[in-house]
Amino acid sequence: MLETLNQPPAAASPALVEVVKVTKIYPPDVVALKNVSLSAAKGELVFLTGPSGAGKTTLLKLLCRQEIPTKGLIEIDGNDLNNLSDNDIQKLRQRIGVAYQDFKLLPRLSVFQNIAMPMEVQFKSPGEIRSRVTELLEKLGIREKQHKPAGKLSRGEQQRVAIARAAASSPLLLLADEPTGNLDAATTGLVMALFQELNDNGSTIIIATHDESIYQGSNHRKFELKQGELF
Repeated sequence: MLETLNQPPAAASPALVEVVKVTKIYPPDVVALKNVSLSAAKGELVFLTGPSGAGKTTLLKLLCRQEIPTKGLIEIDGNDLNNLSDNDIQKLRQRIGVAYQDFKLLPRLSVFQNIAMPMEVQFKSPGEIRSRVTELLEKLGIREKQHKPAGKLSRGEQQRVAIARAAASSPLLLLADEPTGNLDAATTGLVMALFQELNDNGSTIIIATHDESIYQGSNHRKFELKQGELF
């Protein structure tokens, strides 16, 4: 059962994310998620915690429609993901930023080009793209890497590029999968400051992590997954 801590405030904004009794089973019979229900209000930041293999990554994949639930309902901003057309799914994904655990950068493109991609898809002006990418590079301490191929970076640097790309278009919803896994404490602080800034500006953020240091003492809600079930 959900802890009292996980109940949204009475005056919370309307839900942006609704997950209702979702189960995900991979063939032949691997149960990744079992009867999971949770919600995140518009403009809320929440943590999804639990050990490796608990189902955190699977849930994030369901939220951005990379995977489809075996059972249950998922709504993003009032849209039932099971009923969207391919075109509508693509439009929705343009409003979702994802910082993947394995980065998914294009290794031959520069750091700048990787971060700029979400804004190019949205036809932002070159000046706006340049300004935003430069801002993110500075906030994450990697401006000197902007012309370097992403594949030539360290894992910690690649992680910061992936986070910057997810944040680039100030998305409606940002999903971050173990975003501090390769970072030291100082750099973790930079990343969390960026997430908080995005959240303050209206982005709903879901951070999947087993790094207790980033949510201990936080006022943000926390959901805990264990072996695919929510506690």
